[in-house]
Amino acid sequence: MRVKFEREALCLVLLFCWVVGIGASWSFAEQPESPAALSNEELLGRAERSFLMRNFLAARRDYFELDQRLVKQLSALKPSEDNRQIEIEQELILAPFGLGHSLMYLHRYSEALEALERGIRTYPDWASNHTSLIFFQDPLFTGPVVSDLETLMKHSNDPTPWLLHGYIQFFGQNFDSALRSFSHVSQVQPGNFMADYFLQQIRQAAKESPDPEKINEDEAEKLSVDDLVKQGSAFFKKADYQMAARLFKTAIDKKQDAPVVHIAYGDSLFALGKFGEATQAIVKGLEIYPKYAESHINRRDFYGDPSDFDSQLQTLEAYVSKNPADHNARFLLGYNYFFIQDYDRADEQLQAVLTNRYLQSSARYLHNLIHKYQSQKTHKPL
Repeated sequence: MRVKFEREALCLVLLFCWVVGIGASWSFAEQPESPAALSNEELLGRAERSFLMRNFLAARRDYFELDQRLVKQLSALKPSEDNRQIEIEQELILAPFGLGHSLMYLHRYSEALEALERGIRTYPDWASNHTSLIFFQDPLFTGPVVSDLETLMKHSNDPTPWLLHGYIQFFGQNFDSALRSFSHVSQVQPGNFMADYFLQQIRQAAKESPDPEKINEDEAEKLSVDDLVKQGSAFFKKADYQMAARLFKTAIDKKQDAPVVHIAYGDSLFALGKFGEATQAIVKGLEIYPKYAESHINRRDFYGDPSDFDSQLQTLEAYVSKNPADHNARFLLGYNYFFIQDYDRADEQLQAVLTNRYLQSSARYLHNLIHKYQSQKTHKPL
């Protein structure tokens, strides 16, 4: 079955809702109590605002109502030649995906997978029309789910966490990581619909997406902050850390208060071996938004080849061993240990810089988080 509607309109719906959703002024008290009282357009708007404000229970409720309307409409269609291509309102065609995403963030993974698979079977052009979903690229938004799925993947061959992990990585444009997840499922469960579908999409995306080309200063200045971050991340994945750093720095010059951009710039400088500058950028990001540290992120996931991170970390370790009085480098080492959950070694480095007035606040915040996490459960280095 194929679904006929404007691709551009659907892309704009998702992008518009992401851009304006966080700042939208909306009160639950002002909304009709029953989802059934709302039109498809009104219900989709409310669902997406709830989702972007991380009220996943409310988002799930409204997407579920839309999904039921879609099921009802599809069930009323009689099989015929005329119905091989059908018209469906875009608010309804989005419902299974919104429902699946909401259930994913509620950690109801089996239900999420069922909704997403059903959505793809109804709208098979979903992945080719949406190789990028912005919220999946935000580690603050998605990091806890990815971390939970990776824990489940380590202890089971159940395809569900592998498929959802691959789904997130695909729409976060981490195609190498998505490929590993879907390939694993294809090996342990040949013929799996979702794995086969996304492996085909990854192959197609690889054909259509040439390597990023160098961007000169004039071109960079014309890009929006979002595009600079997107391009910078692409160059980082390709191990062009110099270009990534330049693009992230341009984004910072345009928007000083974006914490993730400062941290991404610092990560690029770390990859280039500029330890002092890297620490300054990362500390700036943590000062703007300390809770970034509470997102369960594995630093290796930012790399196209995770072994690059291990090599860079070894270089930093060797430098700190020779220069133990360099507090910037010791903080940077502790920061990197922290984000691979090697908490004992992280805390050793962070405690060594607690007397440094510039580093003290961020170091203490990470130090306190380590004690909090260690009191909850034992973590092993990733």
